[in-house]
Amino acid sequence: MKKEPLYIVWNQKQAINVPIIDEQHHAIVAAINSLYFFITQGWGLSALSPTLKIIKATIGFHLKTEEGILEKLGANHEILHEHSNIFNTFSLNADISIKEAIIEQDPMILLKFLRDWWLQHRNEDHPDYAKTLSTITVTEDEY
Repeated sequence: MKKEPLYIVWNQKQAINVPIIDEQHHAIVAAINSLYFFITQGWGLSALSPTLKIIKATIGFHLKTEEGILEKLGANHEILHEHSNIFNTFSLNADISIKEAIIEQDPMILLKFLRDWWLQHRNEDHPDYAKTLSTITVTEDEY
């Protein structure tokens, strides 16, 4: 089997050094890469709906985790409200992208939307919350 490249490559430079958030970011990238794999393997439009459900659930879970952390750390109401709108906007635009991909018979439309969303979340949303998130103290548990 030919080794397929990844659509988005996760690396430690993307880490914000909050282990649960970094782990969830990695999961989001993995889900987007899974969609890319299905598309490149010829699954086409049949891969869109079930994979998008997984991606939306992963992103929704991630954003709720961030929101909970921000709330616990005492982020102001404006930041929390702004953050809760991220998922609503993502969900609406993802649905629009999937409909467009189906109409145009081009699954790459959805994939490009997801990549662009990920880059915006990582590069624009997180710096806004970095100051608050950086106050988290991570303790090492022994197992």
